[in-house]
Amino acid sequence: MEVLTTSDALESQIMEDARNKARRILESADKECAAVRAAGERKLLEETQRLDAAREARVAALRQELATTLPLDFMRTRLTFIQEAVSKSLDDLFDGLTGAELDRIIGRMLRRAAYAFKDAPVIVMCAGMDADEARAIVRESVPGAKVEDVRPLSAADAAAAGKGIILQTTDGSRRYRGTLNEMKNLLLEEYREESVTALLGKDVQR
Repeated sequence: MEVLTTSDALESQIMEDARNKARRILESADKECAAVRAAGERKLLEETQRLDAAREARVAALRQELATTLPLDFMRTRLTFIQEAVSKSLDDLFDGLTGAELDRIIGRMLRRAAYAFKDAPVIVMCAGMDADEARAIVRESVPGAKVEDVRPLSAADAAAAGKGIILQTTDGSRRYRGTLNEMKNLLLEEYREESVTALLGKDVQR
């Protein structure tokens, strides 16, 4: 009976040792698999980043090569297209605005020069609006200006100006254009890059 009990205890001890060994093997295998998986993920990320960088460098090199080999006439044509496309987009934008929205734009333009006309007698020349509308815009945007006269622009000047107001002191010493065409020219000259990007997308600049 004692031999049998000793044999059972030995068998139980062997089984326990086997289970512990199996558990250690599984834990070690899990750690090795995790390490291999992490290394693989790092390698994949590094390779993806390398390929992305290589592609960007290749695209930049191709653009540079293309830019240096393009004929001058092609570049001029491209710039002309961009200029005309942006100009047309701005025209379409202004055409889609209401009269009140256009008045606010004109008023904001006049505020840029309000300091130059404060307390000065002025002549208001307007296009695309009547005298009362022009007078109201000047009164709000150029406080202190003394409106002596409001007159419409000639047909030719009105066509060149678009809707808006030209403000001039009665002695002719100061003159400011608050017209939509002047606003368009400002956008094309001072904010060309921003306008092109907003209207045509950033890739067109390249």
